[in-house]
Parts: sequence; structure tokens; C-alpha cells
Amino acid sequence: MPFLSVVCLIAAILAGCAGISADRKKEADARMRMGVTYLDQRNLPMAMRELTKASELDPDNPEIDMTLGLAYQARGDLSKAEEHLRRAISKKPDYADARNNLGIVLAERKEWDKAIREFEAAAANVMYTTPERAYFNLGEAYRAKGDPASAEGAYRRALRANDRYAPAYIALSGLLGGQGKWSDAASVLTRCVENLPDYAPGWMDLGRAWLRLSRPADALKAFDKVLAVSSDPEERKQAAAYVTLLGSGKR
Repeated sequence: MPFLSVVCLIAAILAGCAGISADRKKEADARMRMGVTYLDQRNLPMAMRELTKASELDPDNPEIDMTLGLAYQARGDLSKAEEHLRRAISKKPDYADARNNLGIVLAERKEWDKAIREFEAAAANVMYTTPERAYFNLGEAYRAKGDPASAEGAYRRALRANDRYAPAYIALSGLLGGQGKWSDAASVLTRCVENLPDYAPGWMDLGRAWLRLSRPADALKAFDKVLAVSSDPEERKQAAAYVTLLGSGKR
């Protein structure tokens, strides 16, 4: 392509971008929100239709690119998901949500080192309102990579960022338990249920930890608590089985 044509093409693109009206941006935002709603409902065809139209209306909007990345990820097209998430980051380099989601896509492809870099970048952004998610994902990546010490550190950083973030308690206690550190795991889970007293999975795992530590009375209390706070049938079934087993052992 001749140099003059390239200049003209760039000028035309810039003129088009500059000419985006407030009405177009408003419609793009509305379509993006509708796309998010469809995505939450797992209606991927409608989500893609709305998000693609939103992108046509407002091509410089990084939020639309990120949401398109999530839609492609939900469809299982990780290459396209990565493409749109990177496009969002190129438009907004400090976009922590996009970096965290890109890390998730890379982790799904088992590109652990690349995923770790994105999670670290997201967590390091002081404007990120949910850094615990990035730290948790960082821990998951390190754990999958076979680096339990770094995984533990990441989970603990997640809990320092938000001491009510349940997934980090469960992951950290599971990691410690897997290393045979059941006393440490029980301490983590005790802290979990202190901060989240109605969190049934925390009580369930605490009961199992107490069993590992040969403390059946404490385990029974934990499983009784599951029955008190849980409405999940399978969860209640498991807890009831433990209660029956432990109760019969007392007779």
C-alpha cells in the first residue's frame, strides 16, 4: 500500500473515532450491559451479538473488549479470548480486571509463567478494588506449577487483602493439609469460621481437619454447625453422616 494511502486511511480512522457521538457511546454501553446479562445467563449467542455490536459502536472502549474476552472464554475459544483481553490492556495498560482475566485464560492453557505475570500485575495495581482475587489466582497458578511455598504466600496475601475471602481460606487449608500440616490447616479454618460464621464449607473442612487431629468432639461440633447453617442437600447429607458416625462412637 502506498504511503499516502496509509496516511489517508489513518486520518479517516481518527476522524471516525473523533466523530463518535454521545448517543453512540450510550447505545454501546447499553448493549455491553445487555451482553453481560446474557453472559450471566449463559446465553452466549445473544451475548456475542450484543457485545459485537457494542464494539462496532464504540471501538475504543476497553471494557467492551474485556467483556468480549470473557464471552470467548465461555465459548472455549481461548485464542480469541486472549486476543480481546490483550486488546483491552493495550487501550488501558492499568486495567487490572483485564489482566486478572487474561491470567485466567493463560492458566487454562497451562501457560503458568505468563499467567503469574498477569496476576502479579493485577494485584500490584493500587487502584484494583479486589486484589484478593488476583492473589488467589496467583496461588492457584503456583500450586498447579508445583511451587507450594509461593502458593501459600499468595493465598496469605489474599487474606491480608480481604480476611472475608472464603476461597483463599479453603485453598490455603487444603494446601497445608496436603502437606500433612493439619494443625496449621485447622488454625486457618478456625479463622475462616470466626470471620464467616455461616460459611458451611469452612465448618465442613474444619470438622475433617479435627478428625485428622484425633479431636472427635471438636469435629462433631463443626459438623453440627454445618447442619445448622447449610441448606445444600449434599452438604447436609455429608455432615449428617459424620454426626451419625461420631455420635455412635460415643456410645
